Amino acid sequence: MALPRRRQQLAKFVVWHDTTYDEVAEKVGSTHWRILQIANGRIYPSPDEIQRLPEAFGGMPVEVLLEAELLKYRNGPWPPRRGRGALPAVSNSEVDR
Repeated sequence: MALPRRRQQLAKFVVWHDTTYDEVAEKVGSTHWRILQIANGRIYPSPDEIQRLPEAFGGMPVEVLLEAELLKYRNGPWPPRRGRGALPAVSNSEVDR
C-alpha cells in the first residue's frame, strides 16, 4: 500500500467540529504540521496518533477519519529508518572475519 496523497475525511471533520488543526494536534499530542499532512494523506500517522484521533472527535472511529492505507502502522512496527541508519550495525569482530 502506498500513501493515498488525497484529502482525508479528517480534514472535513476538523471544520465540521468547528476546531482547528492546532487544537486537534494538542489533543492528539502532535503538531499542526503533522495533523495537516495526515489530513492530506501525505504522511503515515504514528500508532499513538491513530489511537488518540478518535478521542479528539468524541469517539469517532478512526476508520471514518482516515483511509485504510493510512492505518498501515496501527498495530505494528513504526516504519523502518531510511538511509544509512537503516543498515544493521556491524561490529569490528564481524568485519575481521
